[in-house]
Amino acid sequence: MAESVATEGESVDPLLAWSLSAFHAATLTAGPVLVLHAIGALDSLLQGIHTVTGLSLYAALWLVTWRTNRRWLAAADCRTLRGTAVPGATWGAVTGVAFLVVLLVVIGVAVRELLLVAAFALVGTPVAALSGAVIGAGAAALDLLILAAGRRLAGVEGPVEARAG
Repeated sequence: MAESVATEGESVDPLLAWSLSAFHAATLTAGPVLVLHAIGALDSLLQGIHTVTGLSLYAALWLVTWRTNRRWLAAADCRTLRGTAVPGATWGAVTGVAFLVVLLVVIGVAVRELLLVAAFALVGTPVAALSGAVIGAGAAALDLLILAAGRRLAGVEGPVEARAG
């Protein structure tokens, strides 16, 4: 099943996809939490989110990130920054929009106001796509650097390869 997601007829290294997805989901969660804590808005936000809701949102973010990371790794040419960042931007935009859909479902269930959810969708979709693309390109570049550093530390020669061998 792990190989069925890959495109272009090649399979993605499942451990690499899982590791990067966990790293991205944790970073996408910890970063905003740190910013909210720094500006003093974390307490009021956390009072409105139940533990189950928070864990469900994190699980949804991880699942969306895992799915799109597999597609990104299948499309990326990890030998160059451009070959990595352009698919990263594309699949980052998909991640942003997909997670927005999850948020809209949660908001829709909580407030039961279809017009409000539609307004959030109208305004949020381009913002989610753009921010996801920027974050995806940046994360792809960072991942490429981390993978290259890891290979260098391990003494492995040759370019970074995302596909299972």
